[in-house]
Amino acid sequence: MSLAIGIRYLRGHAVATDPTNRDEAEWPPHPARIFMAMAAAHFETGGDAAERQALRWLESQPPPALSFPEGLPRSVCTVYVPVNDKAGPAKAALQSAPGLARSRQPRTFPSVYVGDEPVFCSWTDSSPDDATRTALAAVCAKVTRVGHSSSLVQMWLPEEPPEPTLVPVPAGGATHLRIASTGTLQYLEERYNGAGIEHFAELDERIRSTKGKEQKQAKEEFLAAFGTAWKSSATPPPSLRPVISLTQGYRHTAEPESEAATGVFDSRLLVLAKGEGPALGLESTLALANALRGTAMKVCPQQPPPEWLSGHAPESGSSQSPHLAFVPLPFVGGEHADGHIMGMALAFPRDVPLAERGHCLAGLADNEDGLTLRLGRLGVWTLLPEERSHPPSALRSETWTTASDTWASVTPVVLDRFPKTNRNTDRKGWDAEVAGIVAQACLHAGLPEPVQIDVDGASWQLGSPGANPGRGGFPAMPARSGKPSRFQVHVWLRFGQPVGGPVLIGAGRYLGYGLCKPWQSSQGRGGMA
Repeated sequence: MSLAIGIRYLRGHAVATDPTNRDEAEWPPHPARIFMAMAAAHFETGGDAAERQALRWLESQPPPALSFPEGLPRSVCTVYVPVNDKAGPAKAALQSAPGLARSRQPRTFPSVYVGDEPVFCSWTDSSPDDATRTALAAVCAKVTRVGHSSSLVQMWLPEEPPEPTLVPVPAGGATHLRIASTGTLQYLEERYNGAGIEHFAELDERIRSTKGKEQKQAKEEFLAAFGTAWKSSATPPPSLRPVISLTQGYRHTAEPESEAATGVFDSRLLVLAKGEGPALGLESTLALANALRGTAMKVCPQQPPPEWLSGHAPESGSSQSPHLAFVPLPFVGGEHADGHIMGMALAFPRDVPLAERGHCLAGLADNEDGLTLRLGRLGVWTLLPEERSHPPSALRSETWTTASDTWASVTPVVLDRFPKTNRNTDRKGWDAEVAGIVAQACLHAGLPEPVQIDVDGASWQLGSPGANPGRGGFPAMPARSGKPSRFQVHVWLRFGQPVGGPVLIGAGRYLGYGLCKPWQSSQGRGGMA
């Protein structure tokens, strides 16, 4: 029996902020938000072991389909809300004193009128056992809100949900919703910090109620646990607001289905934003990709790292199977684009399970101080997981993965072999041969063969440097000892059907070369006729 969750908004409206636009309401509720509401109910009611196991099962399931009513956005008004003072409990206690002015900050509470028609999340291919279903029903019964505290709900497990309005698609999709995945519950628990808050309260009580040696020991435990000496004015550690940035593309069932082709890489990128460090252009792609790869190899608890991460087969040397790619995320394609790199992403082979990805690379995403990349003469960079509610376009997965029939390279495609045709004496023949090599590179990356290919030394994407080494363009990829560097070109590709990204092709695709981005004719240059 498949699984569905029903949600009825008891006041007839949903209050939740769209993570990509603080002035708009999120509708429909993203699956990640629904999961967070269930996790919060679980944490706040004692954390029953059966419920925890059921939520871990739920987070490991494929993204659900959704059925929901048409929402009517309400006008957004700015209100000024008194906020708690951060100077400590003594001053905070004065905030209730008569006549004392309190600082007020502007807040908005975007909402959507939805009436009494429920929302349904459906996992048609997931069948929990009786114990899991019972535990999930118990969690649902405890959920009181989804989103803002005024967004009161009733949640239950229906037996026969209606046909979905939105369905997940393997690639692309006009709508992107945040989803939960393996490890989300643990992440939420760490952000909720219930254990830390309880430990603080226990030590604080011991210190206040004891004397002498016992009190001294409790203060030492407090210092070890929280990194600071105990004070009578100490406040408990905070619960931090969780941010989930993993998204899934969805298609409205009322729209005609358009099957998008996909390559060997999963559209769910691990995005890391630049923190500290010098501004670097796309010419630094190789240095950044190699440094990030080295860090990923080190943080992996499995040593030696698995083939999908290292790119090395146990016996034959270089892996012949798809492996992890390290990709620059630059500002390109816009009117004022300058090609500076705003972060890096990891593109996973599609067949690597989410749980294994999390196990091997949790060290990349869980470091609150950021990853340190030492880049030699280029300086030092730090990378942080992208957790902003509204990140720049370059740091959104959908910028690089939304399905399109036309793509153009951001970093040059490194050819698998040298063209045999003389470019100077037979330019048309050379173009045709290089186009054939590029077509084979697409097939090798699991993509369909393009119906049109254009090649050039300059990129079609504004802000991307040329492909010519030594002339202000991208440096050549290092070659094997005794071998000349491989030839590299920028490409423009048109496929006979929509293709979902990331599109990474050519011999340098695992180290950031051959990265393509959806292209539109409004961006300037056009491809071959």
